[in-house]
Amino acid sequence: MIKKNGLRKRITSLIIIAVAFIAVCWDMANSEINAVEEGTFRLESAFDTTKYPDTKVAIITSDYSGLTSQVSRTVDPGYEQIELMVRKAVELQGGFAGIIAKGDKVMLKVNLVGEDSPSGQGENTDVRVVKALIKIINEFTEGDVTIVIGEGSARSNDDVNSSTSVWANSGYRDLLTDSYLSGINFSLLNLNQTYNDLVEVNLGIKGTAAPHNYKYHVHKALNDVDVYISVPVLKIHNTGITAALKNQIGIAPGAYYGYNKMKGTAYYGGLKHDVGHRRWTTEEIVDLSMIAGIDFVVVDAIMCLETQKSYNGSNQVRFNTILAGRDPVAVDHVCTRLFCMNPDDIAHITLAEKVGLGTNDPEKIDIVGVSIDEAKKRVKHNTEANGLFGQSNRTWLLSGIFNSTDMASEQIINEASLEPAAGENGFSQPIYFFDDRIDLLSYYGGATNVISYAFTYFYAPEDQQVELWVGSDEDMIIYINGEKVYSFSGTRLYGDGEILSEKKTAYVKKGENTLLVKTLNKSGDYSFALNICEVEPIKEYSGNRVDGLKFYTEKKSTTPSAIPENITQLKIILNNYPNPMNDEATLSFTLPVAANTSVDIYNMSGKLMCNLINNYLRAGEHKLQWSVYQSATALPAGIYVCKIKSGVLSNSINIVVTR
Repeated sequence: MIKKNGLRKRITSLIIIAVAFIAVCWDMANSEINAVEEGTFRLESAFDTTKYPDTKVAIITSDYSGLTSQVSRTVDPGYEQIELMVRKAVELQGGFAGIIAKGDKVMLKVNLVGEDSPSGQGENTDVRVVKALIKIINEFTEGDVTIVIGEGSARSNDDVNSSTSVWANSGYRDLLTDSYLSGINFSLLNLNQTYNDLVEVNLGIKGTAAPHNYKYHVHKALNDVDVYISVPVLKIHNTGITAALKNQIGIAPGAYYGYNKMKGTAYYGGLKHDVGHRRWTTEEIVDLSMIAGIDFVVVDAIMCLETQKSYNGSNQVRFNTILAGRDPVAVDHVCTRLFCMNPDDIAHITLAEKVGLGTNDPEKIDIVGVSIDEAKKRVKHNTEANGLFGQSNRTWLLSGIFNSTDMASEQIINEASLEPAAGENGFSQPIYFFDDRIDLLSYYGGATNVISYAFTYFYAPEDQQVELWVGSDEDMIIYINGEKVYSFSGTRLYGDGEILSEKKTAYVKKGENTLLVKTLNKSGDYSFALNICEVEPIKEYSGNRVDGLKFYTEKKSTTPSAIPENITQLKIILNNYPNPMNDEATLSFTLPVAANTSVDIYNMSGKLMCNLINNYLRAGEHKLQWSVYQSATALPAGIYVCKIKSGVLSNSINIVVTR
């Protein structure tokens, strides 16, 4: 009996100790979550407000009719065809004039990730694209150029001279002995090299990643080059996509940041991809892109990867496409659309535009070569939870805080119908948050047992059903156009990788809508996340923000891209050349206003034979290359009707196919 009582006491003591330990851990975890974090938000007005001119992005597929030869997009195109594609892409976007001059030192920043991934597999930049670029740049400068192929692989400090490194396995070392490049002055450079090879760059107030104090170390070679060209492979990543901007993570040297560049070294603690429950990868990408100073972009989209950045045996998607442009943001915008994703969901694209690196506005991007609709394919998104989310709206007008925990009571009279103006009646100026979590705890200085409001307008391209993708750890109410469309009461999991708490179907109207979010904080992580997404039942394709939907904080007298009052006097000018046509022709049309636009081919019985485009297009002139082979079966000779519909406008012409 004494032994049993002693055992019982020891068990009780152990339970008490265990409970105490759990409580301490819980308090420590909460203290980290509840910490007010520096650099989590910024006045929207503090960003660069540069207006960009129209910019060109070239899209060239292996079967593009403007090439001297065509290769099917379903097979490997081979080096000769890739060189033709790179040449045409560079030519159509304006060439290297004004970018590269004789005597320049040019860096080609490639994307090397896979240690055992051969060229053309989709994991590393296809060496054949780089080979073509070396040849083209050398010809343009008549041999008076120095070319450096640079990369800092995240996997290890690969020596470019090693026969077992990522440089060798991906085919880059073979370039040094390639007879096709004989006599050209080029070299390979490992940007991961020793601490003595590095220089510090201070971005100051332009920087966006607070944990780095806006300072970075990079290889000194970046200061020595005259022209910097980003040459990424296009693929899915947990940041959304890898393209021109994401490629710049490779200039963060492993000698300073460690391997896999988050582990840190004796010099520094590594990149801050994840700090507590915050993700700073977006800001690091943008900061490093500012340091790189990208002058030109050539994207390898020959073989791409879906679901993740590394080849897993089943995630390859062949595109046989090359893209080129001078504006890295515009190029990334187009790359995202090629994957049938929304560029407004890729945080590093939208932030890069804010800091002045380029344009994310489709009305200012001129596509040359092949249209996006002709080149695009639907790919599976990243399979991680945050990769499926897209991007929360990040700019809001915020109210003051109300010392209450009663969400059922209106803290502001007629709260559902609020339409606050910036800086008036207790609401803030527009505030931008550097994360999908709208970090109200930091904004309100750690306040607890409070309620607050966040407001924005948004434009919807049409009346439609949408999915609200929401996250919060405590009570939350959402109003759209004065109607309560979502509410949650209680607490729930809202930890790392769990930004999405719930999906909720709602309806939005065409034009301007109001959106109000009411949230409660008792003692938790005072934040929320919200995106307005397309209704998509297949998980791997879900999470896209509704195409054409735009958030903004100032009420507009007319909605974005509104149709003018004299709409009855406007018309679409539509032409086809040649007409009569044989196998291929060029369809040109001029839109008087920007709008969602579709172009379809019908036979004389009214049967739809093929759709040529269905996308939001800017006002102005557009061209489409189309072929009788684009329909399910090749069109026979005869008369066909081409119909174009853009917003409320439409037009049609008859086209004679002779064959």
